[in-house]
Amino acid sequence: MRNVTLIKDKHRKQFKIPSEKDWGELAEQVAAGLEPGHIVAVSGPLGAGKTTFVQALAKALGIKKNIQSPTFALMRSYPIPKRDELKRLLHVDAYRIEDERDLLPLDLDQELADGQTALVLEWPEKIKNWIDRKPSIQINIA
Repeated sequence: MRNVTLIKDKHRKQFKIPSEKDWGELAEQVAAGLEPGHIVAVSGPLGAGKTTFVQALAKALGIKKNIQSPTFALMRSYPIPKRDELKRLLHVDAYRIEDERDLLPLDLDQELADGQTALVLEWPEKIKNWIDRKPSIQINIA
């Protein structure tokens, strides 16, 4: 059983996720409000279900590709079918980031400025200064 807190626009909502297959409800709620430029910051300990949530979110967005953790690639990009404005989901895993300057080659600000992209970010606490300057939807998994 996972306890999950969703924080959006200073509003908190609690979820209980009994098993991996139960991430869908939370993912559907996040997907329904996801727009270009949005950042979904997903926090939790190792093995908490961060990537499992991203997989459920991708499914809710209609992405058919197999979602894999970008721990070693740092970033993966997935086209979103059948959405008017939101055309791409970026998935970044900051677990291996030791210094926020390590993110510079990813040029996330430019990626989000294209008017078609949303970002889901695992381990946002690793790049706290960058994420704190951005509006984000926070998901904390305990």
